[in-house]
Amino acid sequence: MRSASGSGFTVVLCTTPACGAGDEGTVAGKLIDALRGAVRTSRYGVLVTTGCLFGGAACGVRARAPMVLVQACDPGRRPTGPAVRIGPLRTGADVDALVTWLRTGHLDPAVLPARLLDLHRRAIAAPLN
Repeated sequence: MRSASGSGFTVVLCTTPACGAGDEGTVAGKLIDALRGAVRTSRYGVLVTTGCLFGGAACGVRARAPMVLVQACDPGRRPTGPAVRIGPLRTGADVDALVTWLRTGHLDPAVLPARLLDLHRRAIAAPLN
């Protein structure tokens, strides 16, 4: 079934060991399967897997858990809002909240649980320090 939403998104998923790839103690396996499902049911969703999103030094000082970057876009793949850094995703509930958020098509970060926006809030505040 396709999403009723006409908005698109790009989800960039880190697949390094620092983000829990290959570690059964994390939700990384569930996350990639859930993101693939969200993209398949969206009209303009894209999933990109990559190496470290934030640099080795940043990843070395945080808990092992998946992180993603989400960019809302229009049907022509042009960005329509700021990129949102989401994570760390530690539980199945975190994965479910992210996927539900993507499927709504209204990618307002304020709608996500606060625990998933820790990285995003720190990244926004950093230039202000």
